[in-house]
Amino acid sequence: MLLRRYILKSISEMFFPFFFVLFFISSIILLLNIAVLTNGVKLSVGDLARLYYYGIPANTFFVIALTFYSACILGLSKLSYDSEMLVFFSLGVSPRDIIKILLPLCILVSFILLMFSFVMTPSHKNAYRNFIAHKTQEIDIDLRPGDFGQKIGDWLIYIDSKQDQNTYLGLVLYSDSTDQIKENFIIAKKGIIRNEQGVLELILYDGEAYFYDKELLQRTEFKEMIVRNFLDESNFSVQDLYEYWSSAFMGDSKQLKRLSQSFCTSLFPLVSIFFMLVFGIKNPRFHKNYSYFYVLGSGSFYLITMYLFSMKYPFLSLFLPLIWLICGWYFYHKYIKRFY
Repeated sequence: MLLRRYILKSISEMFFPFFFVLFFISSIILLLNIAVLTNGVKLSVGDLARLYYYGIPANTFFVIALTFYSACILGLSKLSYDSEMLVFFSLGVSPRDIIKILLPLCILVSFILLMFSFVMTPSHKNAYRNFIAHKTQEIDIDLRPGDFGQKIGDWLIYIDSKQDQNTYLGLVLYSDSTDQIKENFIIAKKGIIRNEQGVLELILYDGEAYFYDKELLQRTEFKEMIVRNFLDESNFSVQDLYEYWSSAFMGDSKQLKRLSQSFCTSLFPLVSIFFMLVFGIKNPRFHKNYSYFYVLGSGSFYLITMYLFSMKYPFLSLFLPLIWLICGWYFYHKYIKRFY
């Protein structure tokens, strides 16, 4: 019980300061991303807080994984270089007893990360898109003259000037096509935004439109054109969640990469339990304190390797946590178990 209290106290003293600092930095990045992605949409403080809440799972995912791993190594290292760990070993405590203390924590953290990455993040992203669509349906739009990157639906919009609340002059529209197979480009002298029963309409006057489809480029002039953007809100159900991830095994390579990265990162705290002891337990009489170097080096190596494999060999990268666990077990038996 005394050993458990000392270890948990030492880990918590490392975990919470690191977590709050990294969480604060990631929150600033999240707010900046929200400001960029919602450019052109009027938001109140409550709306901003709601969007921030939707971004918390994805925002804290890597923070929790890295902070917990670092805190465990640095917490054990602190006990080692304060000679408290040697006292425990001299009293008959074995490394196996430390594993029994860390294992429930590692399982709990990995379970939380799995829930964040496979359940909460997809549903919160869907809620984020629906909320932005809802705000757009209310025509709570504020297009600013001279600003680039403003969006309505799939269209990037630039305007020269604003006549009144929903009337704009000198519009340029470009379709936000990700595959670059179909691209649309529209120029109009005047445009009016209106909402017709949940369908956002942009009425354009006196302009030209260019439509590119593979090798065919079409040009047309118009006196009046209506661009519609359907904004029907969808609810993200359990069935949708299953289909969302099952598509990774049905030919969707991007989804398989996303699944591989989420899976490997979520299991990182659990499969690193042996490395926590390898890097955290040291004899202060014979070893210098390189614990921060071990944390940065091993954590970066795992995440970079995971990312590179997931991009090129996403299915094979699913076995990376098992390989990491086996390597940790090997070094644990070679450098820790045989000496303590």
